[in-house]
Amino acid sequence: MGDVVLVACGGAAFNVVHDSEDLQTTPQVHLSNKESTIALDDPEAIKKAIGNYRIVIPFCILGGELGTDIVRTVIRCARDRNCKVVSVLGMPMAIEAERRERASKTLSDITSISDVSLVFDMTRSMEVYDDIKDRRLDDFLRMMNRLVMKSIESIIETMDGPFFTTFQERMYAFSSATDVLPINAVRKAWDTMLFYNNTEKQSCIILVGNRTSSAEMDYLRDQMVMDHGIMPEVIRRSDKDDSKVIVFKAVSSF
Repeated sequence: MGDVVLVACGGAAFNVVHDSEDLQTTPQVHLSNKESTIALDDPEAIKKAIGNYRIVIPFCILGGELGTDIVRTVIRCARDRNCKVVSVLGMPMAIEAERRERASKTLSDITSISDVSLVFDMTRSMEVYDDIKDRRLDDFLRMMNRLVMKSIESIIETMDGPFFTTFQERMYAFSSATDVLPINAVRKAWDTMLFYNNTEKQSCIILVGNRTSSAEMDYLRDQMVMDHGIMPEVIRRSDKDDSKVIVFKAVSSF
């Protein structure tokens, strides 16, 4: 049995994955009207494509009709094949009001049938970039695509270890940020998460670059306790970019 397969559900997710140079060695299945590696209306073919993997990662920018329907099908097929499901779900930008509303209505349903759901908000992620007003929308989308794929790459990397012991809650909001000082990056990411003000759940995971010292990791833990009363688990990624962090905060609602 293989370990992890990434399933891009819908056109928006396909665009993110297709344009990326990351995860070239990770098995992928594409399910969209633009390109599909298997028939969209054939659950048995989907089960065959994903059934030999331990963990299935459905990736979807919610709100589109096809992607939202397909991601449900993929999760059910994974369940039928006794695979673990870690859904990576994106909330559309606020300028796509109707799509964002549809995404909000379907999010709880999808998270309820996943083992773990990791949710990012494209609108709030814009706030990470101080100069975003000077950029064109397509520049921002390229930045977001890169951010999302790098985050998925780091998520997959954590699956080599005790992932489900680390990510014990049903749903996490996450965001990524960069700063010369890691604690400033953590604070930026925290403030741009979709559910940043939800304090009911205490679980928090911070992924840092592999050159981050033990002293810096201890400092991050201490500051998070002071800032939010939460002791995070701080984990090194394999890449050397110690100015970038990815912060996951467990949430109970949206």
